[in-house]
Amino acid sequence: MKPLITFLLLLAVIIPPKAQTSFCPSDPPSNPYLADTPWPLFHRNNYAQASSCITGPLPGDSLIIKSKTNIRGGTSPWVYLSDQYPNGERVLLYSNSSFVFKFIDDGEQIITIDSLRIDFDVFTSFGWNFLLTNDKIWYTYDPKYDPAEGESTRLFKLSDEDTDDPYSDIVVLDTFDFGDYDINRVQHYTISYDGHIVFHSDNNEEESYGTVGVISQDFELLDTLRYATTADEITNHNAFPIDENNSFYVTTNKRLIRFDWNGSDLSIAWEAPYDFVNDGPTGTFAEGSGTTPTLLGWGPGNDKLVVMSDGHAKNNLLAFWRELPAGWTGRPGMDIHFADSIRIPFAETFDDAFQSIENSPTAFGYDIAIAQYNGFLGYDCENEKGVQKISWDTLNNEFNIAWANDSINMNGVLTYSEGADLVYGSGKESDCNYYYYGLDWQTGEIVLRLLLGPEGTFFDDPFYDAGNNNIIDEEGNIYFPGGNALIKLEIAERQTVSTSPAPQQANPLSLFPNPAHNYLQFKNGTIPREPLQIFDLSGKAVKGWTIEQNQINIQALQSGLYFIKVEQDGQQQLAKFVKL
Repeated sequence: MKPLITFLLLLAVIIPPKAQTSFCPSDPPSNPYLADTPWPLFHRNNYAQASSCITGPLPGDSLIIKSKTNIRGGTSPWVYLSDQYPNGERVLLYSNSSFVFKFIDDGEQIITIDSLRIDFDVFTSFGWNFLLTNDKIWYTYDPKYDPAEGESTRLFKLSDEDTDDPYSDIVVLDTFDFGDYDINRVQHYTISYDGHIVFHSDNNEEESYGTVGVISQDFELLDTLRYATTADEITNHNAFPIDENNSFYVTTNKRLIRFDWNGSDLSIAWEAPYDFVNDGPTGTFAEGSGTTPTLLGWGPGNDKLVVMSDGHAKNNLLAFWRELPAGWTGRPGMDIHFADSIRIPFAETFDDAFQSIENSPTAFGYDIAIAQYNGFLGYDCENEKGVQKISWDTLNNEFNIAWANDSINMNGVLTYSEGADLVYGSGKESDCNYYYYGLDWQTGEIVLRLLLGPEGTFFDDPFYDAGNNNIIDEEGNIYFPGGNALIKLEIAERQTVSTSPAPQQANPLSLFPNPAHNYLQFKNGTIPREPLQIFDLSGKAVKGWTIEQNQINIQALQSGLYFIKVEQDGQQQLAKFVKL
């Protein structure tokens, strides 16, 4: 179904904006239409990886806990950092079931600049999405859907009254009503690499179809695609990633579907059937896979995968091929796009209403961290525990367990910091206090444990962590939403702690791409004149690499973490890289 689009509109091309700054050389391909900020999306990037190169809090750092409490309109699982304003400041954007907020951290406290009421239904219209694009434009929505009551999902285009002033009010630039196009409730949307809003709607149970569509940022409906579903197929429980080719991946409770957008038309590229429910729970919030699919791998010659968990009683991590590798013949009895699955060690069904794995994987390179969940509506002090890292073996095309830690609960979406080599999250212990954790990415050991405070009531629980994201700003501070609250872990004093097998430099070398499959380069484009060495994690020098045309050829190295050491002008310099 496509509305009449004039010839002029078909010819109109959005002029690409100033490209998003690459905050991390190890990031997937950068989307130029995302905000130029360290954290513009819930899972940070279009690949939904929730990882950053910025060094977050380290075990030796002195940390201060700051909070903004009593936020109206209910809790929110997300907070984003805006583009920089001319004075260098960024604001914090926060959206819950009824309000959108604009906060600023003035160095002393988090203060409210402005708020805007979207609807008046705190309990039944809670949304799970929020989109931040460039030029101080952001989108939120009212997900209510009841045609009998004249209700339909509305998408709001917001900005600043003065886009040069961080303290200016929020203004509504436009509103898009999905009901005008007979589209069911919309919960999930993202930004394509050609600058359009891609959305996915609920299944129409009476007529058995789901809908995906594309809208311009000026709210012109460019195309929609209705695809057949079964009456009991749940199509809209999960958000979805999109890659640089504008292919996006939607999981239902029965299959994974790849949709393609070519700039004018939507199509289905392939679909892979899979029983996401099997023997797992089927309660109120248990609807197949609980996780947003996460993309791994990009560039020529690398494995390109989409990973997520299933909803079985004992959950599995799944991998599907985005692109089939040469010679792949498939797994017996499975769709050709099914790459592998592995039992998640500490993932147990705890309630018929929820999935035991609800929060999405966090990925860096071909490593994936995933944690046990304990529910959205509050959870007990004695709870299910388990955080694990699973690695994809690019040689044998299979998953392996890297480590599993069953001593803690981390109930939100995990965040990985490449600079700190830690994975972060919060959880509740048996003393009914919340703690913030940093786990060593290589071993899973707890190396950072910070007391946040005691649990509260459901409506007054500032450290509540039932699916919140943890964002890292340019200074390494972490922000995360709580119950009607926004929490900041501020680094008051940085104490560098070396985890490397050789002396650490004050100003490390910068390598890219990182992770790398075949070749490494130094950021300044030159190989140091002095001899360099490469060490493995044990501190042992490794051989098999060469220097070719100002690049380091690492094809012969095994996958893993390595360190490069260079001596220049009598000073040792060290850099860390991941070989894929």
